[in-house]
Amino acid sequence: MPYPRAHYYVAIVIAVVVARFWPSYFGVWGSAPWQFHAHGIAASLWVVMVAAQSWTAHHRQLPLHRAVGKSSLFLFPFLIGGLAAIIDVTAKGFVAGGGPARMLFGGSFLIGLALAIAAYVTVYYRALKYRRSVWAHSGYMLATPLILFESPFGRILNGFMPGLTISGPADLDRIMPAILWSMALELGVVAAIWLKYRDRARPFLVAAGFIVAQMLTMALMTESQSLKALLAILGHWPSEIVIAIGFAIGALTSWAGWNAGRRPVMPTRPVAQGA
Repeated sequence: MPYPRAHYYVAIVIAVVVARFWPSYFGVWGSAPWQFHAHGIAASLWVVMVAAQSWTAHHRQLPLHRAVGKSSLFLFPFLIGGLAAIIDVTAKGFVAGGGPARMLFGGSFLIGLALAIAAYVTVYYRALKYRRSVWAHSGYMLATPLILFESPFGRILNGFMPGLTISGPADLDRIMPAILWSMALELGVVAAIWLKYRDRARPFLVAAGFIVAQMLTMALMTESQSLKALLAILGHWPSEIVIAIGFAIGALTSWAGWNAGRRPVMPTRPVAQGA
């Protein structure tokens, strides 16, 4: 089976997520906005699901592996709906003038989240479509935690890395460099995987393309008035509509990917008369 130690890599992602979001989310569960729960629960379950898929495949628990994989069809709409919920809370905060980080980087956050949704949809659709090819399927599924990694790790850099530490409002300009360094680390991981596995690592190159797009747009479009105007429009939409659109995108991806990967139906030969 490909990527025999992948579940350890996913476990590192889980540890980074818990370590960074414990003070601001897991440790203050009762006071977190409901949009954070929509994203946090779905994203956490998704990463655990990917780790379980890798572990079951490499311990020859194939029936359990398939069952866990099928559960992703139902979880994926919640994953994308959760990302839409973060877009919603970002837009609502931007309109309300809540939080200097949203006011500074709201447009960048919007384009970054939109590209993250596009990345998830692309790699998961292809994971389903090529689910009978173990290298392609496993690569695309393992690329999904990589897309998630930037958010918690960037915040860790803002908490501990000299030159990127945020001590107050005057340091908020360090948010974007931390995000970009986190994405650069993701690209370094992709490069290491590609150097080892070459053509078999193409799924990670697909994810890397979206990461590069995020880096360029988030860095260069921080002051984009068009993005800020779009964020303001979304901020006036009902939350239910924003999240329903995300959920629908996720559900459509699950349906389309599953059907794209079905075995072709072989035509039956008519029985000759008199045979």
